[in-house]
This record gives sequence, structure tokens and C-alpha cells, in this order.
Amino acid sequence: MAQRGEQSVPKRSNRTNTGDSEALAYPQPTEKSGPLPRINAYPEDEAADIPRQPTSAIRLDHPRLTTSQRITRSQPLPTMIPPRRQQRREREFRRPYNITQPYRQVKQRANVHWLLPLGVGVLATIVLWIFGVSAVAWGNQRYNDFRYGTPRTYQTDAYVGHHESPGHPSHFIAVNLNRQAIVVEFMGGDPSKSVNYVAPVYIDGDGGNLAPITVEFRDVNGDHKPDMIIHIHLPNQDQPVVFINDGNRFRPSNGTDKIHL
Repeated sequence: MAQRGEQSVPKRSNRTNTGDSEALAYPQPTEKSGPLPRINAYPEDEAADIPRQPTSAIRLDHPRLTTSQRITRSQPLPTMIPPRRQQRREREFRRPYNITQPYRQVKQRANVHWLLPLGVGVLATIVLWIFGVSAVAWGNQRYNDFRYGTPRTYQTDAYVGHHESPGHPSHFIAVNLNRQAIVVEFMGGDPSKSVNYVAPVYIDGDGGNLAPITVEFRDVNGDHKPDMIIHIHLPNQDQPVVFINDGNRFRPSNGTDKIHL
């Protein structure tokens, strides 16, 4: 029994036995209670009934989460556990081998023409030969600079039977002076008895002024007297010039001399 001042509230009817889709019954309005407040059957639509604020800004009182954020917040990320060493080895063992790559390399090598390596070898040989010749020529020039100086000069002593005495041989100096071979003889080692011999040859060509000049003494015509042979050392050959010993001095050779070098 309801007391004074209290409103009677109708009882809810339960329709669980009727099998209807609605599970609750809403109270009916009475004369004393007046109209009942409206109940929204869809709570998710309450936000649509709220009047919009007079502003151009967007209110973020109740921000909605995106699907990715819901998944991130609801489901923790799985921890990445590295596979064991044995599992890695099994995976590498089960992985199929690529057998096409070696075949491709062999096929590409087979397509190379045999003239290509031959041409490369010939070019390399030519380059090495040119480099070697240049290196040898440079080395010979440095050796001649050290031994003969500039201009090229050579000196020696010899017994040739020209006013000599025991212990006093004749002294000879051979010089390449401006591409001309000149030999100076000091008979018996006496500077007052000097004789000059000029070879009838002009040294031509590249480096002719740097060609060394040497002299050699031996019998070349069979008269038992040492003759003088002037050697002009050119880069590609040795050019000899013979002077015949007549007993007092040397003379240039002629066609009547039977010379055997």
C-alpha cells in the first residue's frame, strides 16, 4: 500500500513465457503521475539528439576510436621471438637451391669469342714491350751518364809502338764532340807529342750526341802491329771505324787493306 505523497508505480510485466522479442514492459502514464519521461530505446543515438553548439570548432568530448586503435588497445601486440638456431638451420636446409645461376654464368663464358682474349693478350704484350724498351733505354742513358759523363769521354793506356818506353805507354782520349768521334793520342804519355784522329763518320739519329765512344787495339790486317778500332756505341748497333798502324802513327783504312775484324 503506498503512503500519502508517494506515487504509485505500476509493476513491470514479464513476458519471458510469451516468447516475444521485447523483454521489458514500459509503465503506463496515470492521472496522478502525469506523463512519464521519454525513454530512448537506442542509447547509442543519444549523441544525435544533443543540440550542436554554435561554433565552427569540432568538440572532442567523446572522441571515437578508429578500428586500428580499438584493435591496438584491446589486443596487445605479439612479442617477436627470434627463432632458434636449429630452426634457422632447418629452414636454410629446406630452402631450394638456385641451380640456374651457375648455368647462366657458364653460358655467358661460353659465348665469349676466342679472339677477345687473344686480342687482349696481344695488346698487353705490345704495351709491355713498349714500356720495357723505354725503361731499358732510360736505364742505359743513366748508366752512360754515370760512366762516360757529358760529353761522352773515354780514356785508356796502350803500347802501340809510338815513341814509348817501358812504364810509359801512350795515352788515348776518345770524345763524342757534337756528334763527331775524336780520338787524341799522347805518344809515350807525352802531352807535347799529341795527335788527333777524327773518324769519318757523322753520328746521326736521336741521341747521337750521347753515344759513347771507345777505342780498342789489336792487329786486324796481319802485319803484327796493333791497329786502332774506334767503336761508336749507337742505341741499336755498334759501328766500328778502323785506323791502321804504320809504325809511327795511325791512318784511316782504305780498300787495299785486308781487314779481319
